[in-house]
Amino acid sequence: MRVILWLLLVLLPGLAWARALYPAEEPPPGFPAQQYIDSRGCVFVHAETGGWQARLARDGSPICGYPPTLSARGLDGAPRLRALDPNAGRSRAELVAEALTRQVIPNLQPGELAGDPRPLEPLPDRGPEPASSVPVDALRAALVAAPGVRQSMAGALRPNLRLCELLGYDGKPGEAQLDDPTRGYCTGLSEVELSRLSLTRPIGSGAQMASAASSPKSDASPPQVARVGHGPKVSGARPTARSPLPAAKTPVRPSGIQATPPPMSPKVGLIPAGARYVQVGTFARPENAERAIRRVAGMGYPVLRGRDQMGRREVEYLIAGPFPDREGIVRALDRIRKAGFRDAFPR
Repeated sequence: MRVILWLLLVLLPGLAWARALYPAEEPPPGFPAQQYIDSRGCVFVHAETGGWQARLARDGSPICGYPPTLSARGLDGAPRLRALDPNAGRSRAELVAEALTRQVIPNLQPGELAGDPRPLEPLPDRGPEPASSVPVDALRAALVAAPGVRQSMAGALRPNLRLCELLGYDGKPGEAQLDDPTRGYCTGLSEVELSRLSLTRPIGSGAQMASAASSPKSDASPPQVARVGHGPKVSGARPTARSPLPAAKTPVRPSGIQATPPPMSPKVGLIPAGARYVQVGTFARPENAERAIRRVAGMGYPVLRGRDQMGRREVEYLIAGPFPDREGIVRALDRIRKAGFRDAFPR
């Protein structure tokens, strides 16, 4: 019996010292610090092997007597003191019940809960909510402010006013019209809806130029009709009876003389690939060009005006278009040629 007691007295201090080499409770997973103090106050450091080993003094005994690291927090790292967290120590069910009570109960009407002794109060049907006029008002305000914004932007583009002069407009901003292709950046639009563009010189324009001084009406000459020449009278010959007059005043042509056939409309011919316009003609006099513009614009085609140099004279050429496809070009070319512009061609 004495031997057993003696062994206990010898082994108990060793067991207590061995127990002090390990923390009383493990820190929570993902604990970031390299040093940890358990609930007994003993200090442990993070070992390279991944565990925790006791920090020893010079005599080999573990260092203890410090305040625990998780004294104010639980093993999961969450605060256990209400001073740190109002929800510390409360279960998830209690937190959910409190949140539902705070959010749902104030919005409940009398009688909606099953245990509420108060009767359910029916509310009047107010019908659908009226549509908001804010989007319509915003759109209306934007449409009203758009011309002013464009005009103010045009006034600020002073370095680019030279572009208006190159396009054939005045070098001053003005009020934007519905048919203004510049949207108020330039003024001086003619009466007809034209884009007075200074186009580049077309390839082969010199070969396609018509007479500069001729107008569309002067180009269309009336068909020539052969006149019957009256021969010399034969002496002594009298007609015995008068021949009946013809029913219509149709000129009689002698044999061997054929009447000039009516002019045929020129064929369209080949249309080059990528063609989107029809060049109406070239004019040296501005009044002839204006008449041609009004005539082509009256057909419903947009007209572009360009300038070119023919010898020492400056001429103007007119282009109708653009047209979306080949069929549109063929129809427009046929109508423009029938209107008197026989030299029109696609380009």
